[in-house]
Amino acid sequence: MSLVTYSIADLEKLAQSALIASGASDSSAQSVSRAVVRAESEGNKICGVLYIPLLCEQLKFGKIDGQAQAKIETSAPGSIIIDAADGLAHPAIELGSPYLVEAAKNLGIAAMTVKNSTNCLALSHFVLPLAHEGLIGLGFANCPAVMAPPGGKTPILGTNPIAMAIPGEEAPMIVIDQSTSAVAMTELIIRRDRGETIPEGWALDLEGKPTTDPEKGLAGSMTPSGGHKGFGIALIVEVLAAALSGAQLSSEASPFFGDQGGPSRTGQSIIAIDPGKFNPGFAESIKHLCTSIEDQEGARIPGKKRQQQLSDTKKSGLLVETSLIKQLQELTA
Repeated sequence: MSLVTYSIADLEKLAQSALIASGASDSSAQSVSRAVVRAESEGNKICGVLYIPLLCEQLKFGKIDGQAQAKIETSAPGSIIIDAADGLAHPAIELGSPYLVEAAKNLGIAAMTVKNSTNCLALSHFVLPLAHEGLIGLGFANCPAVMAPPGGKTPILGTNPIAMAIPGEEAPMIVIDQSTSAVAMTELIIRRDRGETIPEGWALDLEGKPTTDPEKGLAGSMTPSGGHKGFGIALIVEVLAAALSGAQLSSEASPFFGDQGGPSRTGQSIIAIDPGKFNPGFAESIKHLCTSIEDQEGARIPGKKRQQQLSDTKKSGLLVETSLIKQLQELTA
């Protein structure tokens, strides 16, 4: 596998150019490229630059409106409602974020929902800024159905990720960002494209039986993380991200991949909490909690590895597959 080194800034420019050439507006392309390159820089490659060609594909098929203008409204002082208008998720969520921060600081807690959206990729990208504002950030997103309930074989829910960021004195203390399936669906796509098998427990075939063939897994169903407990969490996400926002349920949404169906119209919800308005001793509690984890040899706080990876990347640049760079350059051309 051939690799080439890129700086964060140069990789953002290349990703942005590919999106613009595929129909995205300058501002939307900038918003998305910043997010995917950050994920790549943190070592989260499944939400990184490899997703740019997939988004470009959706833009060209018309499943995403690259020129869409998201709209904002409020129904109550602590409720921010965003309509992404079938456009990219990132600019829509970023449009409402300042209002969410202001509302949470005034009221103690506030929530923002986004409908008619698409794949927002790494949810931590949207809750981290809340932590930098001294707020607890909680994120939820629904995705097209790829996960059947335990005991069933018909997909009802998506991989439906969740995220949380907890503020600290200088940087977020805890950052959690994970799907509710055993692995993200992109992992199966990567293994399929490389001609590799997948571990048993990642997916089921069309008959609801465990499979190590990624092609059969993509045609069948992803498995929930932790069995029925993971499915239960995915169901919570479905309620908060889709039912609450007015987005399409996972079972109604068209796939994020390929040319079948129209816009996915999935949803996201972000909750911001000002911890100081609930417990003046919150910061001390979090310090104690984190210390009790870090004091154990071999244990680490969720998010610390990604923070270190990002810091290292800023100094040394990113190693990216040459074939992916070539693909982005061809999209730009």
